[in-house]
Amino acid sequence: MKKFKINNNSIGILWMFGFIINITIMALCIRELSFKYSSFEIQNFRNIFSIIILSIFLIKKNINLHSYQLRINILRNIFHFFGQSAWTWGITVLPLALVFSLEFTMPIWASIIALLFLKEKISVNKILFLVIGLIGIFTILLPSSDNVSFYNLIVLFSAIAYAVAHNFTKKLTETDSILSILFFMSVIQLPLSFVGSIIVGSINLYIINELPLILFLTITSLLAHYSLSSALKKSDATIVLPIDYVRLPIIALIGWYYYNEEMTYNIILGSCLIILGAIIFVKKT
Repeated sequence: MKKFKINNNSIGILWMFGFIINITIMALCIRELSFKYSSFEIQNFRNIFSIIILSIFLIKKNINLHSYQLRINILRNIFHFFGQSAWTWGITVLPLALVFSLEFTMPIWASIIALLFLKEKISVNKILFLVIGLIGIFTILLPSSDNVSFYNLIVLFSAIAYAVAHNFTKKLTETDSILSILFFMSVIQLPLSFVGSIIVGSINLYIINELPLILFLTITSLLAHYSLSSALKKSDATIVLPIDYVRLPIIALIGWYYYNEEMTYNIILGSCLIILGAIIFVKKT
């Protein structure tokens, strides 16, 4: 009888499923907290408790927190903050499946940024991926009303900001540890989220009743970031990233069951086009 061998690809896939579970729970925590707190307040809580948890862990393990690319770290977190703010806000006002569908456009924008600014080589399958993906975006964004269309564009902006941050993250991983990147993410983004809370006039410090949910949000957020980074470190992106699309049917079912959210035909068709484009791209990469 042959023994089952666990290789790096298998480990990477397991980490990717860890990411899917944690990012889904994280989205549900945000939705529940949004009934009482603004998106900036939610980010305040997450950043504060992330710093506390990471500080305890890093001091105990004596891990080096030094960032060897501080300027890149700051730029990365500015873009990530805007992306996170738009994504968090989107979860509070839009169907969960729609937010996740628009988030899946991030590889499209990352490819466009890489082509324009990083001077990556263009290929036929990359052009096909971008064309199919952009058609998918247009399909999802078919407006049913002016307000919904505006909300969609805000979430789409989060995917573009994430794409920029993703390119900076890849650069950071060349010198900085994953835990260091997570720590600086919370430290740099905390003052930004606090300023956002002041601007929108929402600073609610009474969190006793929601503390378990806030801690759950913080832990799943850290685990989601760590799982994704570990998956990409253990295996090729072309192997693990397509697994992320499992998130869409999962969140669609959760949204339908718990929040009575409807999956429209344009969301389904647009998401299928984006997934098709990604599959064509990774198959030929």
